[in-house]
Amino acid sequence: MKMRMMALLALVVAPAALAYQVSVGTYVANAGKIVTVPVALDSAAGLSYASATITYDPQVLVVTKAEAGSLKVLMAEDFTAVDTNGTLTVSIFGSTDANVASGSGSIANVTFAVRDGTEGLYSDLAVSSVELGEKSGVKDVTAGNPVSTVNGMVRVMGEAAEVARLENAEVIVADTTLGALALSAGDAIQASDAQTAITVSGAVTASGAIAVKAPANGWASGTYALLSTTTAGLTFSLEGADGATFSAETANGVTTYFAAISVAGEIAVTCATESLSAGTKNQIRSLLSGQLDGVTEIVVTGPTGSVDVIADMGIAPSCTRDGTRLLAAYAMPELRITQFDPKTGAVRFKVTPGAGNQIVSEIATGYIHVFGTSNLGEKMKYISQVGFNLTPYLKAETKGEGTLYVTLGTHTFLKIKVENVSRKEGDRE
Repeated sequence: MKMRMMALLALVVAPAALAYQVSVGTYVANAGKIVTVPVALDSAAGLSYASATITYDPQVLVVTKAEAGSLKVLMAEDFTAVDTNGTLTVSIFGSTDANVASGSGSIANVTFAVRDGTEGLYSDLAVSSVELGEKSGVKDVTAGNPVSTVNGMVRVMGEAAEVARLENAEVIVADTTLGALALSAGDAIQASDAQTAITVSGAVTASGAIAVKAPANGWASGTYALLSTTTAGLTFSLEGADGATFSAETANGVTTYFAAISVAGEIAVTCATESLSAGTKNQIRSLLSGQLDGVTEIVVTGPTGSVDVIADMGIAPSCTRDGTRLLAAYAMPELRITQFDPKTGAVRFKVTPGAGNQIVSEIATGYIHVFGTSNLGEKMKYISQVGFNLTPYLKAETKGEGTLYVTLGTHTFLKIKVENVSRKEGDRE
């Protein structure tokens, strides 16, 4: 009898098989916008390694950046991303001494640029393969633990389009402009780093409070314009931000909704020459992370209208300390083509930081626009929009050099411009 009771007890307490799911979301954006897609893993329990391959349409999207997602807190000792024209593999590696006990998050955050001229098109985001491993590298963690995937999509909509959900829950990307919007349960809008509202010229319908996802760079203290529409009386809930204060302003029949957020313990960033976006503030904190011990405020100076662009190019400013303040000065970088091959379309270029500045990380977001002409005396014409999928990225160890590929045709003279899509007046030649 005792043996039978023990056997029964063992049957009752035996752990259930784990199940792993890797998923990507569905997004709505205008052509020319930036879409950041988390590659989510619903459980990292028992893992020390996770990799996923995502396929997308390179005629619609360009990978501009792929970085370790929130799982870096649990496991990241290394991260890799390999993009080959429509197929992106992201991998995050943890310790070989221990597996993750529990938790979930994203393997990677992948930033896409939506190509110009793609209104009405879409790109599937398909999780084509998943690899999971534990510390020994020997045990098959998926044996008895099924792996499922959830695919997504980027829908490219015109600025007058009427948008409603097709199948999966959708995220309306920051700074998108639409004609009308119908939100279902599970849908969300995304806040903008640049404090620019999603604009809907017609009506917005929603069941209950509208969910608001954080900007691509996370929440920072400040006021966010969420949504501008002819529809009054909307309510909102912010994901991952506590204690937000909501307000609304109405003018000429259009209501713009705002959320004011205060992030506890955040180092203040001010700029002497302009108003910085929340994303740039977070970028500056990241670039200067090794110098922030005891700092309560970062005071930024630099060319008016260009600090956002320079920071997004991965350039760290020159810094001096003034008590608890860090004085950060940006100088205008030089961007020039060093060589190009009309036969292959390879364009080699180099970024030289301004005096006292240095390149410390890859380019964050934006585009390279390429212009050309066959006659130096003629006005240059737009050739191509190229995302920052450069080989290699512009990092300090590459001395600011990168290569991009464009279709040159008969053009024999070129120029390139770096553009931050949230501040087009900040173009640099």
